[in-house]
Amino acid sequence: MPIDQIQSWFQGLPAKDVALALIAAVSIIVVLLGRWGASFLVRRLTARRRNVHGNVVPLTRRQRPRAKRFTRRNLRSVMRNPLWLVALAIVMAVGFKLSPGNPFQGSTLVGRVTHVRDGDTIEVNGTPIRLNGLTCDEIGTPLGDQATRAMRRLVSGKILTCRLNGERTYDREVGRCKLPDGRDIGAVMISSKLCGRCARYDPHRLYAKVQREAGPFKGAYPGYCLSFW
Repeated sequence: MPIDQIQSWFQGLPAKDVALALIAAVSIIVVLLGRWGASFLVRRLTARRRNVHGNVVPLTRRQRPRAKRFTRRNLRSVMRNPLWLVALAIVMAVGFKLSPGNPFQGSTLVGRVTHVRDGDTIEVNGTPIRLNGLTCDEIGTPLGDQATRAMRRLVSGKILTCRLNGERTYDREVGRCKLPDGRDIGAVMISSKLCGRCARYDPHRLYAKVQREAGPFKGAYPGYCLSFW
């Protein structure tokens, strides 16, 4: 797997969330290795106890044990194992922790657009805001330049109402902004087919319907926008 693709998964994530994800991954590996190590140790000790006559050669060839079939009994045995429950709890905790962009938390910023950086980043009253749940191609690419020009035409000089979620990425606040007529900027850019829905940063699926109506995003879809929910 290319290193740059792995790096793109973590691009834009807060450092504390990346650290939490790494800790959770290591914890799961430790739990699974501990489970395997304990099982291996028990098998070795049991084999030594059974082999009381170490120099005796068995008269018949030992048959290779058959692979265990997956049955309801095996499933119940796995579900009763507390180590798997611990691993599942860690995965769920990380999943909810790394679900950024709750639009119902944070503060509200009302102000005039003073600068447009690109298709998904603007400045309101000098405050950089990364539009949550939106992804646009970078400046210097055909679709990225079109998105930047469209964003300038849409918001330059206008007074926006931005709902910030309290998170930051680099020097930017994270949130969603609305035009004076109430339209969501992210939804407008997705509808224009110049930007796409960043699913990972849209856990409440506020842009899911807009993206379906606009069709698949034809730009570069970053790895960090991938989501399983």
